[in-house]
Amino acid sequence: MPMKYSWFHHTECTTEQADELVANYQRRGVKVERSLNCDNITWTISAQLPEGDKAPRPSRVWQNKA
Repeated sequence: MPMKYSWFHHTECTTEQADELVANYQRRGVKVERSLNCDNITWTISAQLPEGDKAPRPSRVWQNKA
C-alpha cells in the first residue's frame, strides 16, 4: 500500500523564517510551496509530508512506575 501524503501549513512566517523552513524541507527532499499572505508581509509555507498509519506512542515520562 503506498504511503499517504498530506499538506502541513506553517502560517504567519516572516521572510527569514520562511527561507529557513524552505531550505530545511528541500534538504530533506520534501515538496514545499511558499505563498505570500494577503498582508504582503508574512508568508505561508506548505509542505507535503507523509502520514503515519500508527498513532504516536504515549509519553512514558508521566506514567506511574508502580
